[in-house]
Amino acid sequence: MPKPDIHQLEERVLALIGEFRRLKDENQELSRQVDQLNGEKETLVEEQNLSQGTKDRLSQLESLDQKNEKDRKIMRTKVKALLENLQKFDLA
Repeated sequence: MPKPDIHQLEERVLALIGEFRRLKDENQELSRQVDQLNGEKETLVEEQNLSQGTKDRLSQLESLDQKNEKDRKIMRTKVKALLENLQKFDLA
């Protein structure tokens, strides 16, 4: 091979090595970003699960509150009826 061809080949090889290193660095940075995004995803999934659990618990508590309100109304009615019966009993 003549000298100019070897010189051109060396330049091209050096350019390829430089590009390889740049791509390798870029790949490492992208891998770090992917790892970071995966960590954030896991955190968000955990938060979503906690949020769903909280929503479910809130729904249960709301249902229980409605049931308790119905029970309170029934108890008030019964207590009122008992008090009226006691007043009638005292008068008799």
